Amino acid sequence: MENGYEIRIFNTINFHKSMHYNPFAYIHDEKDILKLVTTLMANTKGEGNGGDPFWEKSEKLLYTALIGYIHYEAPMEEQNFTTLLEMLNSMEVREDDETFKNPVDLLFDELEQKEPDHFAVRQYKKYKLAAGVIELRRTLNHYFSEICTS
Repeated sequence: MENGYEIRIFNTINFHKSMHYNPFAYIHDEKDILKLVTTLMANTKGEGNGGDPFWEKSEKLLYTALIGYIHYEAPMEEQNFTTLLEMLNSMEVREDDETFKNPVDLLFDELEQKEPDHFAVRQYKKYKLAAGVIELRRTLNHYFSEICTS
């Protein structure tokens, strides 16, 4: 604690070496949500130059939506990474059923009914739009690969 500074370490690789603090406690507005998402992504992407910018933007939209939902809608005791992981783990996708809605889809549908212009809803809709583009690409690639191989 030299010069009056107390240094805290948030280690996303080895949580046993990390300070046990909750970054969600420091979120006050949308700008703070974006800072947390940027920090989270920068510290969990691993070695190398990174991946396709499309995937990174989709990941950023999803994290922003989920953290926004947690910050604005979850009770204080659920505003943490455990809740974020639970939400991510419940995001089942069924390729054979385009109308299937997982629990997170249902949470955002309900929130959109109450507050259509909610920050988290806007981010989630952008994320879902990106997912639709991915599905369209997959479908077109499959279709054209069949035509080209026939």
